[in-house]
Amino acid sequence: MNRFPLVTIITPAYNRANLITETIESVLSQDYPNLEYIVLDDGSTDATLDIIKRYDGRLRWESHPNMGETLTVNKGFSLACGEIIGVVNSDDPLLPGAIRRAVETLLAKPSAVVAYPDWLLIDEFGKKLQVVRCRDFISRADMVRGHYCLPGPGAFFRRKVIERIGGRDPAFRYVGDFDFWLRAGLLGDFVRIPEVLATFRTHADSTSVLSPSEDMAMEHFHVIDNIFNDSILQNDLKKIEDESYLNAYHAVVCYSGSRNLKTKVKYIYRSINSCPRKFILKYQYRIIIYVCLLMGIPYNDIYYKCSNIINEMKDKLRTCFGRPVMLL
Repeated sequence: MNRFPLVTIITPAYNRANLITETIESVLSQDYPNLEYIVLDDGSTDATLDIIKRYDGRLRWESHPNMGETLTVNKGFSLACGEIIGVVNSDDPLLPGAIRRAVETLLAKPSAVVAYPDWLLIDEFGKKLQVVRCRDFISRADMVRGHYCLPGPGAFFRRKVIERIGGRDPAFRYVGDFDFWLRAGLLGDFVRIPEVLATFRTHADSTSVLSPSEDMAMEHFHVIDNIFNDSILQNDLKKIEDESYLNAYHAVVCYSGSRNLKTKVKYIYRSINSCPRKFILKYQYRIIIYVCLLMGIPYNDIYYKCSNIINEMKDKLRTCFGRPVMLL
């Protein structure tokens, strides 16, 4: 089975009775012959557990009192036997061929520790809203500098990642996956699979819609703060500290919710003041984002509905200044 190493997929589930069947079927129908599928019910109060039990014998399942997604995923890591592991959220079905392509990619590049594909943004009913083309991995420093989480839905990683860095940090309720990938970047390269192989669903009950708040926003700051407070910080990261904080504060502004304009203004100032020259040369297009946010437009609407307009502005700035610009 060297060509087909055991792959473990973990699905944490809480009150997803209306969506989990599609996700489970998307995993079980994959064209990969050596799969361990673990579905963990996190104390659901709806029919989620009853639906999971229907697949008894085709997957491994357990149920426990509600303890949150981070601890549930970490429990899955402790149960996983696979050489390659992935987390598939209960409302984000995989697309055909996702496991096979991830395994092929990791086997083809032994130095890689993570493989991640492009993905589809879908709505509650599975309607395609947007194709998201991920960036290619350059370095861990690039993720820290840009405050950008490269792996999204459909990402797979080698077992040694959890053996070396542990699971997700339970101190982070909202950005534990981002922190996990930043720490995984210490171990080796990430490889992008330039194919659409996964989905991310946005709907009224999704964390991405419900969670924007100052607590979530500040986690974006703390995950970067932890890196630069680390006693074993690498010198190459120290060089990008100012720009990293510029982008961390920008994330705080974007994810702080629609309330408290005074707080938004404070963190806009801190973002710009962290590295004024970089802001002028690379990030001045964000002025449009800040104006929209201060008008009360949710960041998700700006990102998903106005990204084409902002990308056009980025292209114009690139032409004017001869430098690449980034959209967070």
